[in-house]
Amino acid sequence: MKNFSIKIKVRYCETDQMGLVHHGSYINYFEEARISWISNLGFSYSEMEKSGIILPVSKLNVSYLRPAYFDDDLVVNVELAEMPTSRLIFNYTIKNKDEVVVTGTTVLAFLNKETKRPVRCPDYMLEKVTSLFK
Repeated sequence: MKNFSIKIKVRYCETDQMGLVHHGSYINYFEEARISWISNLGFSYSEMEKSGIILPVSKLNVSYLRPAYFDDDLVVNVELAEMPTSRLIFNYTIKNKDEVVVTGTTVLAFLNKETKRPVRCPDYMLEKVTSLFK
């Protein structure tokens, strides 16, 4: 499950004065898809944090290609770009019907919660994702 998709219905509070989905809302959509991807793999994001590993975003790239509007039904696709090391790289595509409206990439760093220093991807996650790259 290198790729995973979720559906999002645009809420009114996610639009701006021009009636478009606010640019910052797409970043929240990325996060929702990413957390769903992790959960669908069988991991709990909150349990990972409780075990001492956090995953802050260290890099974000977004391309806004077409507008989306209140009440649109969007599909957010998230894909793990490469085998995790001390970071996770995800690519995103958001579609409204068959039109791509936004693409993006995030890089998340595995950090020790106490020291805030980089750590390697946990073995239990590596075991699950290794088969995705064969």
